[in-house]
Amino acid sequence: MKKSSLATVAIASCISIGLFVPIVALFYEALFSGESNQTFLDIWNTVLWDYVKNSLSVVSLTLVFACLFAIAPAWWCARYDFWGRRYLQWFMVIPLAIPAYISAYIYTELLDYAGPIQSGLRELFNWQAGDYWFFDIRSITGASLMLALALYPYIYLLMRQSFAQQSDNLDQAARMLSANSRNIFFNIRLPLARPALAVGCSLVAMESLADFGTVHLFAISTLTTAIYDSWLVYGSMSTAAKISCLLLLFVVTLVSLERWQRRDQKHFELRSNRTLSRIPCSKWAATCIWFFCGLVLLLGFIVPVYFLLDYSILYWDINVQEALWLHGSNTFLLAAIAAVICVLIALLLNHNIRQHNAKAKQWPQWQLNFASLGYAIPGTVLAIAILIPLGQLDIWANQLMNPLFETRLGLIFSGTSFALVLAFVMRFAAIANGSINSAYGNISPNLDLAAKTLKQGSSGVFKRIHLPLLSPAIISAGLLVFIECVKELPAALLLRPFDFQTLSTYVYQYASDELLHQGSLAALLIIVVSLLPIAILTRSQRMT
Repeated sequence: MKKSSLATVAIASCISIGLFVPIVALFYEALFSGESNQTFLDIWNTVLWDYVKNSLSVVSLTLVFACLFAIAPAWWCARYDFWGRRYLQWFMVIPLAIPAYISAYIYTELLDYAGPIQSGLRELFNWQAGDYWFFDIRSITGASLMLALALYPYIYLLMRQSFAQQSDNLDQAARMLSANSRNIFFNIRLPLARPALAVGCSLVAMESLADFGTVHLFAISTLTTAIYDSWLVYGSMSTAAKISCLLLLFVVTLVSLERWQRRDQKHFELRSNRTLSRIPCSKWAATCIWFFCGLVLLLGFIVPVYFLLDYSILYWDINVQEALWLHGSNTFLLAAIAAVICVLIALLLNHNIRQHNAKAKQWPQWQLNFASLGYAIPGTVLAIAILIPLGQLDIWANQLMNPLFETRLGLIFSGTSFALVLAFVMRFAAIANGSINSAYGNISPNLDLAAKTLKQGSSGVFKRIHLPLLSPAIISAGLLVFIECVKELPAALLLRPFDFQTLSTYVYQYASDELLHQGSLAALLIIVVSLLPIAILTRSQRMT
């Protein structure tokens, strides 16, 4: 192996192992910390199982609501042809741009006891507090509904694509056996889309399990809020690490269940000329489709954006202030740095895989897998995992510098933006890895062989062949990572330096103080920026 190849392998190994070290440190802190276990034992004996029950309830109800919002529209847009279908199938993805905690605050303002709806009902019917029943938005059901409205597009996108790739020949065979449309859907179409449903549900489950903003805003005690409180309220890193490991166990269980569910299934690409054709539907059916999907869009996107626009106009002078632009520039700078690092790591790891033949690819593939683990880890867990080794590095750095220069460096690792950028890179490197890996799969190995016959080395092949062909994927990966960094809340709350805000923490601070109208412009900025990856995603799927 050439020296350049050895250097690439060594650097790739260091990066992948370095990104995995915080997870090892988390388990070490949980199992071997010298800190007293009294705080954890108190939580274990009193409220821990309430946290577990609430977390599982939120995940379960979110999955139910998300499937309700996603599966039927996915089938309608894939199977039927009606007026406005091309627009509707794109509109159904838009709620993904709105963080759930923003919608949660808006609906709390609307549906709370002092909100306009209940106040209007009491005034209209002359009711008192005990005279009527009204849905309590500050509940597990309410939190699950907010999360489902923000996360159902994961299931919708995967199911719509799966339905669209199925063949019309299946319908013909089923109708020869006297099956009606309902039987065809539930016995053929839906089971064939089960792998896509399993992946979509696992994504929704992991995101809802990792949510902090919505459940904290609604004062619902879950495992994520327990981690946050253990560190910032009780000051116990060991307790936070132990609960983080418990939450990681749930994540691993979810991923394992999803893979176990698909263990005996094989996927074959259908090359039939009769792919799923769209059936024209009546005006009445089209009206019903638009009514249902429009209601989901109204609740998931239109209502929150309308009130944010209204707040921004009414409180323009409060919203447009120096702090907004300062926090916005801080956010965009850190997100850009993290995006560049993620793309560089993805290029290095995937190029390392490309250099090896099929027999020698096992270790480079493991390197890529190690570097992609962070995406499945909740932000609060990742923040604690990063704080542990960085805190130890701060101690060592100060112990080294104090006798040499009689000075203390302070928290140069855990107390600066370095920790936040590291969290972003660990959390979202998987997005860049997936995008670059997929693009590499479309580059024929014959191009590499042809370049080598012209005496081009590995670096020459990368610069002259791979890089130009990968440029669209590089841009897409960078944008997707950038947007996810802008939206990230739990890790930013725990790792941000003193007197430092990102847009997400800036908005959440006002929302938690019930003053979102003062941060409404920042919330709109997050939403507008978040629409970019949705446009990229819909374009990549060639929505027709």
